[in-house]
Amino acid sequence: MPDIQLSRSVRRRRRTLRYGLILAGIAALVAAGVLLLVLLPGGTAVSRSALLIAPVKAGHLAIRVQAPGTLEPKVRRWVTAAVPGVVESVNVQPGDHVKAGTVLAVLGNPKLNADLISARADLATARATLVSLKAQLQNQLLDLQTTLASAQADSKASAFKVKAQRELVADHIVSRLDYERSRLDAQKYAQQVSLTKQRIASFRDNMAAQIKAQHAKVSALEAALDEKHSEVDSLKVTAGMSGVVQNIAVQTGQTLSLGGNIARVASLQHLNAVLQVSPSEASGVAVGQPVSVSLDVGSDPKIHGTVTRVAPAVSDGSVDVDVGLPGGLPNGARPKLSVSGTIAIATLPHTRYVQRPVYSKPNSTQTLYKLVDGGGAAIPVQVRFGRASAQEIQVLSGLKPGDRVIVSDTSDFAGAGRVRIR
Repeated sequence: MPDIQLSRSVRRRRRTLRYGLILAGIAALVAAGVLLLVLLPGGTAVSRSALLIAPVKAGHLAIRVQAPGTLEPKVRRWVTAAVPGVVESVNVQPGDHVKAGTVLAVLGNPKLNADLISARADLATARATLVSLKAQLQNQLLDLQTTLASAQADSKASAFKVKAQRELVADHIVSRLDYERSRLDAQKYAQQVSLTKQRIASFRDNMAAQIKAQHAKVSALEAALDEKHSEVDSLKVTAGMSGVVQNIAVQTGQTLSLGGNIARVASLQHLNAVLQVSPSEASGVAVGQPVSVSLDVGSDPKIHGTVTRVAPAVSDGSVDVDVGLPGGLPNGARPKLSVSGTIAIATLPHTRYVQRPVYSKPNSTQTLYKLVDGGGAAIPVQVRFGRASAQEIQVLSGLKPGDRVIVSDTSDFAGAGRVRIR
């Protein structure tokens, strides 16, 4: 078949079409490349405003542990029933501020009132008996003293008579028989005086013993009456100390036995902070470490305290750490008030550290994104951490001072080999 010669215009149109197809292909390739840069892992792009970037520093790292907690009273006690009875009234509610003499509840017990009346009667009888006994013994003593006086008079008269007759016997005016009879009478009366004196001395001792015994009985009955008064007074149950009522354990009409719980009162004078520290951080906490405590009150003041106790076991997912606080807490401080504490654990000298990335844990390894190309991109690096503080964490390997890393959540581009930062 003979060749057909194409005209110049046709050849021009074919050439133009061919160049257009080539340009369209190039444009499609460029668009595909841009799409790959955006969608493929190596080409992920993120906004700088959505990232939190922190530099790696070198120097002294203060290890701090932060934990929430509450104020707890150092002194608190259950007020219990000192006597059995039926609750007639409850005068306070949880949260009420009370003083030592504030009546928390009133109990009823008719037997105690009857016992008090009986004790008063017994004491009155004993006191009357003491008065009667003293009068009776005094009369007996007076009788003995009268007998002694009579005996002494007779003894003196007989002595004078013997003396007079002794001179008359020699002159034979008085017979010796009469003289001897007078002398025997004088001896009898002298002996009667001596015996009466002994009887009086013995009676005085006996009198003192009887009065002392009756005084002891009166004292015992007075003590018994005081005890009955105390028992009746105990029907009005008082707080016993100033503080705030935390719990009421009774209600009207309830029968209480001796020692039954009525209310729990906490002192407001001595409050400690109890922090709930995570078990992973509690290993470094020790008694004596300084603590800065922030109270959840209007002025949000910081108070400096000291660790006084670390619980030996985990409770409800945390370790309780008691912090002793100074007296004179600000207004608004009360039991169960929320607080936050920062415990100073230690200081690491001459080390590398960085702001704690999201999900970072002490003594662990984590993939972070380090900024490269002047901050225009980030690449993943394996970083090994050491000890951690509340805000910073020690860097053992993987980064050097001056490096900048993304410390915010990187889960949106986790696994990307390179991230562009817009």
